[in-house]
Amino acid sequence: MKEYGVKIGAEGIDTDALVKEIKERAAARVKNGEFDGDIISRAERFNLSAIKDNDEFFDLYLTSISSITQVDIGDFEIVEHRSSFFAPFLIRLKKAIWSLLRFYTYRLWSQQNRANNLVYSAFVLQTQRHRDQMAKLQEQIEALEKRITQLEGGQK
Repeated sequence: MKEYGVKIGAEGIDTDALVKEIKERAAARVKNGEFDGDIISRAERFNLSAIKDNDEFFDLYLTSISSITQVDIGDFEIVEHRSSFFAPFLIRLKKAIWSLLRFYTYRLWSQQNRANNLVYSAFVLQTQRHRDQMAKLQEQIEALEKRITQLEGGQK
């Protein structure tokens, strides 16, 4: 078993089984499309300890935010985790309630998606505006430094 730097050491806990279960759940979620492989691979590649440039981290952060701004409004499987005689009845009841509330929930989710998208767009636009201003200021500083160098060279 690979060492992860974290030790789980309580009585009655099978660490290997726990790690195996975590890996299986993660694999199932990846298979279901819950994780964006590109984002995960980029996050691994741009591990915080490896990031030396704030702009590099910020670009990764923006990409990550853009992938989570939209609330998933798709249907989901309704299950009953309690295994009992009433489980099939409870599942039908939950499905009936969901069918009644779906319209209102979709409306809320779509409004939330619009709000999330507007906030994200404003954030990206403001960030680009600041980057453009910083680039212009950097150009002005370089031009002034060049001019100062020219003036100091002419006086000597």
